[in-house]
Amino acid sequence: MIPTLLRFRVLSALPAVRHPSHRLSALHARRPVFANVAQGTHAGYITVTAASAFSGKYLLAKADATAGEVDPCGASDCPVGVATDEAAAGDPLALKILGVSPQSVLVTASGAIAAGAYLYAAASGCVQGEPSSAGTYYLVGRALTAATGAGDQIEAETCVPVKLIVLAKPSSTVAAINALTFSSTPTQAQVDALQNAVATLAGDFLAVTGAASTPTLIKVLTS
Repeated sequence: MIPTLLRFRVLSALPAVRHPSHRLSALHARRPVFANVAQGTHAGYITVTAASAFSGKYLLAKADATAGEVDPCGASDCPVGVATDEAAAGDPLALKILGVSPQSVLVTASGAIAAGAYLYAAASGCVQGEPSSAGTYYLVGRALTAATGAGDQIEAETCVPVKLIVLAKPSSTVAAINALTFSSTPTQAQVDALQNAVATLAGDFLAVTGAASTPTLIKVLTS
């Protein structure tokens, strides 16, 4: 049997052994804890990558096929935000999200725009007033200041993009239909004229119903 005094001296000479929980606590004290930064909310801005060059500031951007990348928006593209600076392909880019930014936004005009006019996406990332040519466009907000020409940067309040389909002037007219005449025994020419009028009217109707097949704004040109 080992004497009591000798056992005390042997135990005192051994290195201190800590409980595993002590080591884990020390390890956690040295390591920073990171939150999941890939999810959550944003205060009007996100940082993306330019898939192609942005040649100027305050241009509309559209989503690229590669996630997290954007390109300058075209007139018929749906924009996601306003790029706040120039960028070469591959550069990081700050993007103000349309309809989310808590403040007004600067945008670049494609031509003269009156203050108070509704703004729509235009070519090369610019904005334009109400379109006057047939096509598909996206409403992005309202001008708070005026532009006198292309390249002017104006202040705007933005909205979530809303599709606008502008249809060409209808081919059928009430006057043309009223002008149709028929004899008591209609001739083949009169029947053909009626068929042509019906076909033209049906074409105009189908153009409207086709545009309205998804939620959208519709404008029909009168000239």
